[in-house]
Order: sequence, then C-alpha cells, then structure tokens
Amino acid sequence: MNIKKFRIIIITALCLLAFTALGAAAGEVSTAEAEIGSTEPITESTTEPTTEPTTEPTTEPTTEPITEPTTEPVTEPTTEPVTEPTTESTTEPTTEPTTEPTTEPTTEPTTEPITVPDDELFRGDIDRDGRVSAADARLILQFSARLRQFTQKTCIIADMNSDKAVTAYDARLALRTAARLQDSLPVAELSGADDILLLDKYDSRVKYEPTLAGFSTNIIDESVFPKLRELESYLKRADSSITFHFTDVNQQYYIKYNSDRVFRTQCTVKAPYVKSMMTYMEENNIPMGTMLTLKDSQKWKDCYVSSFPTGNQYTVCEILRYALRLSDNTAYQMLFDYFGPDVLNANAERLGVGLRLDNYIFGYASADDMTKLFLDIYHYDGKHKKELYDNLANSLTSPQISLGIPEGVPVLRKSGNGGSSTPGFHDCAIVMSETPFVLVIYTSINTHGSRSSVPFSTIASIVYDINENIAN
Repeated sequence: MNIKKFRIIIITALCLLAFTALGAAAGEVSTAEAEIGSTEPITESTTEPTTEPTTEPTTEPTTEPITEPTTEPVTEPTTEPVTEPTTESTTEPTTEPTTEPTTEPTTEPTTEPITVPDDELFRGDIDRDGRVSAADARLILQFSARLRQFTQKTCIIADMNSDKAVTAYDARLALRTAARLQDSLPVAELSGADDILLLDKYDSRVKYEPTLAGFSTNIIDESVFPKLRELESYLKRADSSITFHFTDVNQQYYIKYNSDRVFRTQCTVKAPYVKSMMTYMEENNIPMGTMLTLKDSQKWKDCYVSSFPTGNQYTVCEILRYALRLSDNTAYQMLFDYFGPDVLNANAERLGVGLRLDNYIFGYASADDMTKLFLDIYHYDGKHKKELYDNLANSLTSPQISLGIPEGVPVLRKSGNGGSSTPGFHDCAIVMSETPFVLVIYTSINTHGSRSSVPFSTIASIVYDINENIAN
C-alpha cells in the first residue's frame, strides 16, 4: 500500500475520533446550547497532501485515486426546547351553578288540612290519607308515650279498641291493621275540638269514685261498677274490723279496704314460712329427707303431732305436711327450731314486707304484707313447688274464702285464728281461676260466732265476679 494512502486513512480515522469527542464535549459545554437545540456542523478542511510529480515513469496500472468516505458533517440531534405541559389551566375555571338545598317549611300533622271527610275515616288513620299505615301506628305510640299532642278528634281516631283511651295497645292494633292482619274499622262518630289538647294524655274513661272511707281501687271498667258498689254496701254494714286486699297475680288491678291495718298473723304465716324454707333448702342442698327429732319443749296443746312420742324422728317433708294441711303448731315449731326465723325474715325484707319473726313462731302483718307473700308463693318455681301447692290446696282446716268460690276452682289457702285468747281471724288464698288472683282477708272477728265465715264468703264471691268480668 502506498504510504500516502496509508497516511490519509490514519488522518481520516483520527479526525473522526476527534470529531466524535468534540461532539460529546459540545453537549456538556453549556446547557444553553443544549436548549437551543442545534450545533453548527463542524467541517474540518481536509488538506490533501501535496502530491509532488513523480520523476519516475509509472509502469503500474493507474489506480484511481482512493476517495475517502465523505464524512458528512455530524449534526447533533437537535434538542428542541421541551415544552412541558403546563399545569396551569389555560381555560377559565368553570363555575358550576351551585344549587343550594331548598328547605321547605315542615308542617306538623296536626296542622295539615283534612283530606278525607270525617264520615269516611278509619280508626288509626292519623294523617287522614285514607289508609292505616305504620306511620300512623308510630304517631299513636308517640302520643301514648306523651311525646306529642293530638287534637280531640285525632284521639277518637287513634282509639282503635274504642275504650276511650289512647294507649300503646292502640298503636299495636294500628300496626296490625297496616299489615292487614285485621280489618280497618270506620270511625263511628267523630266529635270534639280541632285545637291542640293541653292535656298530654287522652283518657275519658270514668273512674270509680268510692263512697266508703278506706276503700280504694284502680279498676275503670264500668261494667263492674255495680259490683264495686255492692261490695261497698256490704262493707258499710259488716264488721268494722274487716280488712282485705285483692289483686290479680300480674298486679294490674286491685281492690283494697283498710288493708294496711296490722294484726297478729296467727297461722297464716306458716305458708310463707314453708315457702321461704324450701328456697333455703334448695340453696343449701338440704334434702327433704332430713330427719327432725320431736322434743317435749316443742309440743303445743291440742296438736296432733304432740301425741307422737318424744324423741321420735320425722322427715322435713312429713312435718311440713302436718304444718300446712293440719295447721299443726307443734310441727311448725319443729321446722322453726331447725331452720330459724331468718329464712322468712330475709325473704320478707326482699319483698318489702314489714313482717319479722324473732324467737316466736308468730308475728304481726297487714293484708298488704300477706298479699305480697302469697304472690311470692304463686310465682315460686323451685323444685318443691308441687309439694307446696299440693299441701295448700288440700288444707283440712275449716274453709273461709273457698266458700265464696265456685266449686271446681282450685284454691291454695292458709287460714288462722287466735281463738278467744288473741284476736285475729284471717284467711289468705290464691284462687287458681282462668285469671288467677290473690285475696287476703284479715279481721278480728269472733271465731265462735255462728256467722263468722259469712264476711269471707261474701267478699270472695263479689271479688270473684269482678275478676271474671275484667278478664273477659
């Protein structure tokens, strides 16, 4: 190869390398050039080496001059200034029309005009839209709870069962009507004012007004008012020592007559004592087969168990039967000596009863007190319940209240009298009719009188009729 040609190749290669290095350096020289975007093409003039004429004749074939690859001026990629998308909005902000909530004035149901004529209204249609709905039931419930007022006419519409009172029960009936579980009933007669009642509860039922001092009742069923007057009339001419307390076992209604007067309990205390004793036995795992030993000091005069030999042993179950069925004082004394007075005292305190026993088997109480104790007997549901009920239902003592109760109706009872020594002739009963009730009669009537049982049977008969009429 010709030296000249070789030199040309070497020079060209060096120029290319230099040009590349210059291009790289040019990109880093300044940021300004990079932002402008283009660099002028660098063209180095290639100075061809002067070819001196050869003096020697060339005998070799003529070789065309080697044309070096034309080196196009390297143009750096034009980096045009990058226009980043501006985050600022070029369009004017769109202001959407703000629709403020329109608050329409709310109108109370009582101020809305009547849309259904009075003669076409149904019971329970409080908003008078022609139908009974759950919303109507809610309004009735609010009124019965004294959370809103009704007009007098609205009260008549809300009185679903026509008992002249608006209660939660009417709300329940309205809800049943709304659910189509019962038919809608038209309002028979709509009378009264349309203005808001000042009273916060509607109750036009007639209250019974006693005429006898000491007589009280919460019964408002007019159908039994004649019986209440009959009862008052009898008490006015009966023994002035008579007191009583009557109530259903759910204590929804009552009749009382001087029922807070205190007497000696006599043998009526034995029933609540045995019930309290049974609860104590259950709590302390004392079996009914526990043996009790008869002592001379426990024997009362003229008692059946007193005829038993001293030192003999009997089970608790045997002894309590004598105490309840025969009202045997000796049997009761044996139980009292073994279990103590506190089994009853603790239960009486729990019930809010004033009766307390100390070292003596009898105490003092009122008809109100004994009513609470006999309600406690009714609601007793312990494992000895059947034993207790059987003994009270099969009492062998002379009946008093039972004489005024229809035959076939079970009566759990416990009577007591002090004879001629201590005044007090009483009977306490749980009458197990379809609607059970408790009746306690406490008196100081002379037990030896020929008609001593008449007050008990008379009061019981009237009270039984009243209870049955209210229940139905």
